[in-house]
Amino acid sequence: MGAAAPQDPGEPCTGERLSGQERRLRLLCAHLAGRAVRARVELDDLLQEVFLRALAPPAALPPWEPGEGALGRYLAQLARHAVIDVARALRAKKRAGREEPLQRSAWSQAPTARGPGPHTAAVAGETSRGLAAAFLALAPEHRRVLGLRQFEGLSAEDAGRRMGRSASAVHSLYRRALAAWQEALAENPSARDESRGASRPGAP
Repeated sequence: MGAAAPQDPGEPCTGERLSGQERRLRLLCAHLAGRAVRARVELDDLLQEVFLRALAPPAALPPWEPGEGALGRYLAQLARHAVIDVARALRAKKRAGREEPLQRSAWSQAPTARGPGPHTAAVAGETSRGLAAAFLALAPEHRRVLGLRQFEGLSAEDAGRRMGRSASAVHSLYRRALAAWQEALAENPSARDESRGASRPGAP
């Protein structure tokens, strides 16, 4: 097995790459996790589980690229699997009356990749939590269209097939959902700065 290729000096480290995906990934987890999962598992724990799976051997992050599209898709796939595993563990616990741990990783451990300092991470985490809280306060149809279009990256046509709506109806609903999210963000002090600094809530 050959040696790993040297890292480009301009390429961000693993911790920085994952931190750059935190906001979008938290919102995706909020979208994917149903009410029953969210009632039993904190989004922070679900997010940590995804990052642990991304870092645990033999996992390998996609090579760095501008925009990090491949990394975003890879983490989205891990998030879907993590949510499914959590739902299965909760169902097993309900049936057996006992705790059923996830098989892939230990939730109590934190990733050991170098990343932003504590203050930067804390500010970013507060903003991310505020975005997720505002998202979860939206009407179910607004959460669903935002999840499909914004976080899963589906076209209006594909989202319409999932929702049983026409593409034009999805476009209209999506605009209303973005406006409602922006309004919810304006009422959320922990995400107010993010609301002012972005052209739309889901902007990268």
